[in-house]
Amino acid sequence: MCYFLYGAVNKGVNRKDYDEVFRGTSYHFNIGTKHDVKMSVLENTDDFRITDGCCDCSTAIGQHEPNHEEIRELCDLLDEMRLIRDIKCVYISKNWVGRINKREERYHIDDIDIAEFLSDIKENCLYCIDLYERYC
Repeated sequence: MCYFLYGAVNKGVNRKDYDEVFRGTSYHFNIGTKHDVKMSVLENTDDFRITDGCCDCSTAIGQHEPNHEEIRELCDLLDEMRLIRDIKCVYISKNWVGRINKREERYHIDDIDIAEFLSDIKENCLYCIDLYERYC
């Protein structure tokens, strides 16, 4: 049995910007909805897995190591995602195979220390991180 990382960015993003941001990264967040991610977890499909490995048991995500290189890489990617036109949010979850998300939490990227957040995410929780720019 293994852990898997799932995720998506909201529908309607600028595809050219999206392709540019994700070129050459080791993570990929397909374009989809919260429901798409939930169904991928429920049906145990690879459609919304964000990594290519056979599993994500050795991931630094959720392992309380905010300075780990893997966490820093994902932090940089999330920051760069903010440049994608029409992006609103990114969904991410870490699930034990066969376990569905039991709860959902939502945060704005400006309100969290993203490295601490990623290193402390809980399993079986679907997180939504809002990426849009706030206007005061």
